[in-house]
Amino acid sequence: MRYLQYKGLVEREYKKSLRKVMHELCVEEGLTASEGAKKLGIAKEVFSYWQRYYRLEPRQMLFDETVNGLESLQELYAVDAEAVDFSKPLQYEKEESIKGLEELIERMIGYYKFLHYKTEGLAAETANLPLYEFSYGVVERYRSGELLREVKEKAVAEK
Repeated sequence: MRYLQYKGLVEREYKKSLRKVMHELCVEEGLTASEGAKKLGIAKEVFSYWQRYYRLEPRQMLFDETVNGLESLQELYAVDAEAVDFSKPLQYEKEESIKGLEELIERMIGYYKFLHYKTEGLAAETANLPLYEFSYGVVERYRSGELLREVKEKAVAEK
């Protein structure tokens, strides 16, 4: 039999397109080529060919998922990147204070979001963004008093 004959046989038996049948077997049921071929009653080579053709092999699906993830990351900081104003002067540049630290952290977050957007998420330097976002969160917790409460609670728990 030829591939088209197998295809017609499977589509008639399952009353679905071959793509849908293969998706059910490979993705939803997670069958290997041997298991899928056995279930359909066809040669393993035919099943493997269809898996590759419809990009349903585990590695191909992982690759496609990764590519789609990268494409969605490109637009992740689009709005934030457009709002960044690098020409705006620093208000607390001449003082060493929590306000100055917070302002610098905000500026660095903006820079890394802009860089992430500009390089479509591929610049290694943007790996610093989570560090600055975490630092900003720590400063906010300090200002709200939450950090002090946590330190006191931990000190009491250790006694």
